[in-house]
Amino acid sequence: MRTHDLIKTLDHWDQRGFWAFTATTMKLLFPENDRARIKALTSHQDAGIIDRIARGLYVNPRASSLPPDVLSALIPWLRPWDFNYLSLESALSEAGLISQIPSRLTVMTTGRRQTFKTPYGTIEFTHTAHTPDQLRDQVGWDSQRELWVATPTRARRDLTKARRNLGLVESGTSLDAEDA
Repeated sequence: MRTHDLIKTLDHWDQRGFWAFTATTMKLLFPENDRARIKALTSHQDAGIIDRIARGLYVNPRASSLPPDVLSALIPWLRPWDFNYLSLESALSEAGLISQIPSRLTVMTTGRRQTFKTPYGTIEFTHTAHTPDQLRDQVGWDSQRELWVATPTRARRDLTKARRNLGLVESGTSLDAEDA
């Protein structure tokens, strides 16, 4: 695929609200052979025309339809078949129970544990065996980010279960009383 064709195609889909593309979508948009398409995408990535987020996932960095919080918006793209929710240090920081801002987005998932380093930041997935039904009252829907977020109590439990550093959690919080 030529640079002009890629930019034209990305702009076309950006006008329709599409800013991320899977490898399957790229194959449909550019039906040349796999080796040529992969080589072209690598070249376009090096030129900054497209960002490779993970194996088989690309983002149009020029898209006007990019969401305000691209990192959070990547979660369903990276784990489309799993139940995911923001938890651990990220949820506790947002609730004001950790004084530091985490260097990564921490997400619980029914999928496997994995970390993705993207141009937009790092997302760390930690496995949980809990189903959405089990967590019904312990997570809330953030409609701005279109993402489930753990309550502070659930995030603390996840932190404990994952054997993470509890020393970051501010002492004297209402969570300490609940855990006593």
